[in-house]
Amino acid sequence: MADRDNRPLGRVFLTGGTGMVGASVLGALLEAEDVTEVVSLGRRPSGRAHDKLTEVTFTDFGNAEALAPHLEGIATVFHCLATYSSRVSRDAYEEITVHWLQALLKACEESCPGATFCLFSAQGARPEGGGMSFALRTKGQAETAFFASKVARKFAFRPGYIAPMGPRNTWKLADYLFVPVHRLMPSIGVTSDELAQAMLVTARRDPRQEAVLENGEMRLLLG
Repeated sequence: MADRDNRPLGRVFLTGGTGMVGASVLGALLEAEDVTEVVSLGRRPSGRAHDKLTEVTFTDFGNAEALAPHLEGIATVFHCLATYSSRVSRDAYEEITVHWLQALLKACEESCPGATFCLFSAQGARPEGGGMSFALRTKGQAETAFFASKVARKFAFRPGYIAPMGPRNTWKLADYLFVPVHRLMPSIGVTSDELAQAMLVTARRDPRQEAVLENGEMRLLLG
């Protein structure tokens, strides 16, 4: 698609900016010329300093009324807030994955219904709660709520393996196995920086109003 058809990212709202994926998205946003401001809500600061970055320490993610004021004038939303199902109870995982998303969607419908919304999901998630595990079924429930919302443009991203770009002290045990495999067979996943790139390109250029992007389609977007 030609540059004239690009949709500027404008004023951006980000969650999960201190996580593996969110940190890569935040870095890409701060470097993007078409981003005027990044409003990043998180439980702790990222440690970055940038003229375009406004960080808000925030914990009430399940409260749509508390979220709404931070979404005024937002053109693009990147929801990267996530957790591993192995680290929390099932109830907590469902609250973070589904209920917090629902609160954010409700706030967007109130404050920025014309926005583009990019959701970090997972390979194997299926709408209506389908999936091979509790975590994937929960991700499917989240996608069902996502695509039922009235937000104008909606894109869910289902990467395969996500290779971390941070230092080794941030790696999980599985990364020591999968990072070398990913280097030999890039098609099994994306790096966190590549996922961020795919999300930004989609928000700018994808002509669709809503779509699910699987790992293969994301890799085709990488320049």
